[in-house]
Amino acid sequence: MLANLSPVWLIILGMLLCIVLFFIFRKITQFFTQLLRPFKKGKSYYCRVTAISDGDTLTCHRLNLRRSETKLRFAYVDAPESNQEYGKESARLIKSMVHQKWVRIKITDVDRYGRCVGVIYRYRKSMNEEMVRRGAAWVYEEYIKDKKHLQYMMSLQDKAKKQKKGLWKSSRPVRPSVYRKQNK
Repeated sequence: MLANLSPVWLIILGMLLCIVLFFIFRKITQFFTQLLRPFKKGKSYYCRVTAISDGDTLTCHRLNLRRSETKLRFAYVDAPESNQEYGKESARLIKSMVHQKWVRIKITDVDRYGRCVGVIYRYRKSMNEEMVRRGAAWVYEEYIKDKKHLQYMMSLQDKAKKQKKGLWKSSRPVRPSVYRKQNK
């Protein structure tokens, strides 16, 4: 069949075939780079939590070929430091909820230390909100831009205060940001 075509048509068909193969190769490389890419702001990923640093920082492996590992900080909350009062309990709580489990994370930002900042979901339940609800973390008011979300998070914190849950059992709990400044 191709033997009956003139050389000009063979050259045109060859060029079209090259263009098609180029686009197919390009799509395949885009797919694999997306598959191997580490976490990006604004995206959601599934990953397995492998380590808990403290009440608001964990390490997880993304479900991809490269098994991307990243440190992840909880968005909108500030848990006590490990050596602060209620710090170990806060870390134990989050460990019981997500350690060695699959979670979905929605990356909201990257902090100055290179950690991804995000909302962690386990069975459609926000672990960030759960930490505040159980009195294991403060609301990080400065980083919540949405007024309705801020009001909701503050209502969770106020409810935990009234019920004296977690760190609110103490008569004068110290915010982690204040604690870090005092211990510099």
